Amino acid sequence: MKTQGWLSRALLGRLVHLPRPMWALFFIQIILRGGDFVFPFVTLFLTRKLGLNGAEAGLWVMANVVSSVLGTVVAGKVSDHLGRRRVLAACMLGACLLTGLCGLLPPTMLIPKVLVAACFFQGSMKPIIAALVMDLCPPDQRKEGYSLSYLGVNLGVAVGPMLAGFLFEHHLPWTFLGNSLALSCAIAMLLWLVPETHREGLHAPDRALPGGAVQAFLARPALAAYAVISIFVSFAYAQTGFGLTLYTSGMFGARGAQCFGFLMTCNALVVIVSTTLLTRATRRLSGAMVMGLGTALYTAGFAMMAFRLDLRLLVVSTLVWSAGEVLLAINTGAYIASHTPAHLRGRFQSICEAMSSSGRILSPLVFGAVIAGAGIHLAWLLTALVTLACTAAFGMLHARNAAVLRDQLLAGS
Repeated sequence: MKTQGWLSRALLGRLVHLPRPMWALFFIQIILRGGDFVFPFVTLFLTRKLGLNGAEAGLWVMANVVSSVLGTVVAGKVSDHLGRRRVLAACMLGACLLTGLCGLLPPTMLIPKVLVAACFFQGSMKPIIAALVMDLCPPDQRKEGYSLSYLGVNLGVAVGPMLAGFLFEHHLPWTFLGNSLALSCAIAMLLWLVPETHREGLHAPDRALPGGAVQAFLARPALAAYAVISIFVSFAYAQTGFGLTLYTSGMFGARGAQCFGFLMTCNALVVIVSTTLLTRATRRLSGAMVMGLGTALYTAGFAMMAFRLDLRLLVVSTLVWSAGEVLLAINTGAYIASHTPAHLRGRFQSICEAMSSSGRILSPLVFGAVIAGAGIHLAWLLTALVTLACTAAFGMLHARNAAVLRDQLLAGS
């Protein structure tokens, strides 16, 4: 028993002390992402099954993201008033019914239209889950809470894309039906194991401030600056879905879907192995500094794909940008939480997610045009330049936050 306890602490660190409902949310994330068979393969479905070109597929992907953003904006406000669990369950149910419907339809242009509607509910889930983490974890455990949630996402991704790639090639309807089944299981676990949280949160030392959500958000320049940078980070990161599927399809032909699934599994394995280690290693560093290190790794990994890579070098590229993804993911939620009053948790998460998603909206449209006009490799070079600029911006944000903290300490003394 002592050996098992030591092993748990060594592998999970402070994560073992998180509240029990947080661990339930961890398993829900595994189910949601492990069963997310549809949305990572939307671009390939549009191009290979429906015969659309890159620019046309980019428009449909953009429509999905716009729908997702609308869901994000609505869900944040509603969950602040009605409670996280019941709103999250309703969003899961909507996505479940619509993706299941796609599995019963023939592969025609009706499916992309239904998926746009499904994305409204799919996009609603992320800010609610992020706000739930804030509610369930005391302030000194939030970074670990977000790390555990992120780890659950990637444990699911470690299995999901490879299975989805097989289903996509051989049993297309079950790509949609399997997604629906996973959502059904997640709903049952949510209602059974996760308590409802009030809009003020279970741990709310933050003092509620007067004024609307947007006014309160803009009154926090450190948070507003992060949200602006996140637009460009998401603009670039979206290429790991849209651009990478086209890259693997162009390089490997009929094996493109399975190669893409394999790379997503590599991405998930990096996260699984490194999340706890990087959380502990960067615990004493500022969030802005660590996020800047993350975008620097994005730059290195994305720049590699400005060249023709075989599968081995493509795996190396994936390992590099995946480490950057970990550094960003484990700090983003905690950074937002540290600047968020309790009564606005859902809405602040929605604002940040909506701004971040605006980058994802533009990304397939811009890069679809770049790929069509200049080729996939120039598109990846442009991606690397964007993340390089984000690295510089995070460096300036870190310096600004450090100066503000120093002035506050001097004023207090």
